[in-house]
Amino acid sequence: MTTSSTSVSEAAESSAFARLHPRMQRWVYDQGWTTLHDAQERSAHPILAGDRDVIIAAATAAGKTEAAFLPILSNLANGAGRDGANQPGVGTGHKVRADSTPIAVPEVGVAVLYISPLKALINDQYQRLEDLCGRVRIPVHRWHGDVSPAAKKKLTDEPSGVLLITPESLEATFVNRGPIIPRLLSGLRYVVIDELHSFLATQRGAQLQSLMNRVELAIRRRPPRIGLSATLGDIDVAAAYLRADDPEQVAIVESESDGRGLMLQLRGYHATAPATTHPEDVLAARDATPEEAIEDGQTTAHGEIVDHLYRYLRGQDNLVFANSRNEVESYAHLLSRRSAEERVPDEFRPHHGNLSMDLREATEEQLRDPDRPATAVSTSTLELGIDIGSVASVAQIGPPPSVASLWQRLGRSGRRGDPAVLRLYIAEQSLHSRSTPADELRCGVVQATAMVRLMLDRWLESPDDPGFNYSTLIQQIMSTIAEHGGATAAELYGALCGPGPFRLVDQERFVRLLRAMASHDLIAQTAEGLLLLGQAGERQVNNYRFYAAFPTADEWRIVTHGRTLGTIPIHQPLRSGALLIFAGKRWKVVDADRRSRVVEVEKADGGVPHFHGGSGPIVSDRVRAEMSATYQTAEMPLWLDPNAQSLLSEGRDAFRRYGLDQTTVVPGESAVRLFPWTGDRALSTAAIALSGQGLTANVEGPAIRVDRAEAGEVAAVLARLLAGPRPAPAQLARAVKNPEIDKWDWVLDETLLGESAGARLLDVDGAWKMFWRVMPDLRRG
Repeated sequence: MTTSSTSVSEAAESSAFARLHPRMQRWVYDQGWTTLHDAQERSAHPILAGDRDVIIAAATAAGKTEAAFLPILSNLANGAGRDGANQPGVGTGHKVRADSTPIAVPEVGVAVLYISPLKALINDQYQRLEDLCGRVRIPVHRWHGDVSPAAKKKLTDEPSGVLLITPESLEATFVNRGPIIPRLLSGLRYVVIDELHSFLATQRGAQLQSLMNRVELAIRRRPPRIGLSATLGDIDVAAAYLRADDPEQVAIVESESDGRGLMLQLRGYHATAPATTHPEDVLAARDATPEEAIEDGQTTAHGEIVDHLYRYLRGQDNLVFANSRNEVESYAHLLSRRSAEERVPDEFRPHHGNLSMDLREATEEQLRDPDRPATAVSTSTLELGIDIGSVASVAQIGPPPSVASLWQRLGRSGRRGDPAVLRLYIAEQSLHSRSTPADELRCGVVQATAMVRLMLDRWLESPDDPGFNYSTLIQQIMSTIAEHGGATAAELYGALCGPGPFRLVDQERFVRLLRAMASHDLIAQTAEGLLLLGQAGERQVNNYRFYAAFPTADEWRIVTHGRTLGTIPIHQPLRSGALLIFAGKRWKVVDADRRSRVVEVEKADGGVPHFHGGSGPIVSDRVRAEMSATYQTAEMPLWLDPNAQSLLSEGRDAFRRYGLDQTTVVPGESAVRLFPWTGDRALSTAAIALSGQGLTANVEGPAIRVDRAEAGEVAAVLARLLAGPRPAPAQLARAVKNPEIDKWDWVLDETLLGESAGARLLDVDGAWKMFWRVMPDLRRG
């Protein structure tokens, strides 16, 4: 792997611009640019060379799309790479336009495959690329579920130009149009993967890796892959993802040019119950979910957060991120209600993946409209690069899911040269007789502070290795059989396994996996050894849900007076009269159709909503270590408001009071708590291991709580664990009651399922390191 070391000043004097096709140069002039951006200067040369893979990592709005396509289109317009021609204007088959600039006759077949994680991004990029590609007469095509059959037929009849597609639509093309893939992609010169970070260490990412390999098998060439990303915690991991069999040859263009300033504030709140609440209601408020507390007004913090958001965001374009769809709906509803109370236009809109496309697009359009201020309250759906223009500020409610996510969200602000504005809102429960040490440590404020500190130091998480990827391999086996009409086990293993997402799957595991698939009638074998789809496999492949590698929950369509509002997964018992919040409003269930999974609703004026949910993010080892450091320093960040400073001081006082600056063990009357300041995966693994030895151990925030035990008893158990052989992840995973995590895990036998869950959920090495670290403190306990 090579890394560009060109400085910004050197890049400005480089010859990259001179090497672009004249029509690309003219496009640059027409944008009013006086120079190429840093990433554009530094990426042009390796892309123009066309002989290696490239990763372009740069801040949001740094022009990554142009960094890839200016040199790509220059090569296509010049005909570079065909018949050995690699110089501007050299080669055969050129036509001369009115401006006498030669443009190569387009080859038959798609020349650039642009793969995006979102349809909305594809739609944005389609509009963005039409003018750029039109300058050199190269057509741009979209391919996803909302594109008309006529447009798809036109492309398959006369494949050409740039094709924008999602992994799921590419999968569907292999399944349904397998024989035409070699012709469709016969002219493929580049593969561009946008938002590369969103694919790392995910089942969807494993699917995309497999699909890229299958593309190369179909066309019998290895066109360069170009990955675009704003946030990469570990470039080596990204390079290994992009080209698993040769990551060292990936050229890295990592730009740190971001001339934006940053205005930052972390605001703290005490989530106290209203003064008029009865004592029994106070106890209920303490145990309420965040969503219940928001909607029911059981704490003052949520009202104060809404007041601040309303006061400072109205009249501008903003993004407010919350950590669950339910919180998004609740805050959007309360902000809209506040607008109605003030009798002013409602500028606040929810945005999440379960809303219908027309509602999401209406919010995005309002954000782009300079004459209509809008604030979107969103999950991660607006975290990626959907074009919404520049927003004045970004708000985060609760600790962000990760440092990388916080960095990505911050990148949506300050995109026109103004400083980026970030506000974080953290509510801590008021302390009472039932409070735990984790409550007293004010972990929410400390975690958010630690994550901001890491972000300012430009540290980002590296994705966890998802392990065997059995679920996605099952999908890819069936997809490949459907593509070719059948395949032998040896052909499937050779095509799918090896370097890449299924590298851990040896031949013995592969055969075991095939047998598990056959036991569910997903595949069947002929007397000649050819593997075909079984009857159950045919049904699965013919279902539109097959194309996605990630699981899709059973969705219910929410309808009011014949209008579809969107979809929602419903896990709780459904009944007439139940209340829910959706699309920023409160609804009452009128009726439900089980067969069609349609819920008819009408507007509701009040009441407690019935449907809530959501789960917290996984906290990494590095964030927990930074939390420990935050407790132990006296530094008080100036970007904490007075309340947040007070909460941080309370947490530091509790840290010293419990002696956590000297020990990792906090004994109590009914439980021993271990504070190793390690990540959630290691904590969960440790709790499983301790429970397997007869202790009652559970994760409690950043700690492990061992009930009805003393320090000496826990130390004795750890001594036995550390003296014996370290268990395999699959061995500990047997205690997991919900091991079916990924879409096709229900197919796996117990052995493969244990391996899959162990690799995805557990961190045995981290747990055992933790045991060694806490053992001396337990013995002193």
